[in-house]
Amino acid sequence: MKEREYDIIVFGATGFTGKLVVEYIIEQYGLKNNKLFRWAIAGRDIKKLENLKSELLKVDGEVKDLDLLVADSFDDKAIDKITKSARLIISTVGPYIKYGKLLVSSCANNGTHYCDLTGEVPFIRESIDSNNEIAKENNCKIIHSCGFDSIPSDLGVLLIQKEALEKYKIPCEEIKYYVRATSGGLSGGTIASMIAISAYIKSNPSLSSLLGNAYALNSTSYNGPRVSSLRSIKWDDEVKLWLAPFIMSGINTRIVRRSNEMLKFEYGKEFLYSEVTSFSKGFKGYIKSLYMLVGLGLAKVLMSYRPTFLFLRKFILPSPGEGPTRYERENGFFKIMLVGKAGENKISCSVIGDRDPGYSGTAKMLTEAALSIILDQKKTPQNYGVLTPASGIGMTLINRLESKGVVFKIC
Repeated sequence: MKEREYDIIVFGATGFTGKLVVEYIIEQYGLKNNKLFRWAIAGRDIKKLENLKSELLKVDGEVKDLDLLVADSFDDKAIDKITKSARLIISTVGPYIKYGKLLVSSCANNGTHYCDLTGEVPFIRESIDSNNEIAKENNCKIIHSCGFDSIPSDLGVLLIQKEALEKYKIPCEEIKYYVRATSGGLSGGTIASMIAISAYIKSNPSLSSLLGNAYALNSTSYNGPRVSSLRSIKWDDEVKLWLAPFIMSGINTRIVRRSNEMLKFEYGKEFLYSEVTSFSKGFKGYIKSLYMLVGLGLAKVLMSYRPTFLFLRKFILPSPGEGPTRYERENGFFKIMLVGKAGENKISCSVIGDRDPGYSGTAKMLTEAALSIILDQKKTPQNYGVLTPASGIGMTLINRLESKGVVFKIC
């Protein structure tokens, strides 16, 4: 890649998660950072960018030298100018299905690496179809879902499979992901993405089957084993836990399955992967799992009808740009357990984060994913195209996150 003015540009810096990414970079690395990497921020509104810079100056005086770049998501010339000036773009501009397409294609065409935090399956599918081959030709990595969607899932599976291959010489034929505990808040951006996906599918009926396809992000030539998501509550006798559906399994499982294919089926062509929320044994755990199931079902029903949806949107759900308070973010956490089977052998892995998963935790994971590509280029897989965290960054990111409060550990 030719010498460029910036190593990283944070696009969408004035949005809720964008601000968290910028704050994280300043807190952990600073603007000058001993010349490790050069970075700038970008957005569509110069006044908002200037206001953000003023806020950040109170934290770090060096921010006076932070460059501000302006581009609208639909302005191809402005977008091209930005992507040509950076080695990598971090994008926090969602809903991606609405605002993200031009930026990704510009990165692919200009040989610019790209990371985002999307959990939007239709957007990623279109990104693969439109950008994979050209990104390969231009030796750049387009890596979606670099936040809580889907770093713990994708890298947790990678770590377990690495352990299985080293210890037992065979991969795990099945891995299950159990959410043990999370604490944090809900963002208006997440709600906006859910609404955008629903509207996009309705306006593109040919894509209606995509959300129900377990291999929606794999190549059409791959017919994997039949799988289904948990739709009720269930007792798991192996781990002695009550189980309920996990709202993020729809994106995470598809990312993991794509990783397997990108890694040349290192996990095996019959590999099974699933995700659930879990609760402790006993009556209390049963009630919690039932409460989770009813809550998810009720939310789905209320958001399916326009009158109830409009009521929720106006009086209950956060608006775009809103999210959990600083206290909620800093006192949030997540605990994940993954359990794999390699023949008669079992391998477990824990993933523990010290911030709320959806926002401060996601900002941390997204930033370190980008820095893995920029600062640890020789340690990451030499793959290009529309990749996944496991196939495009790999173990390097696990190592970077360990000192930042997100720890992956074989149990």
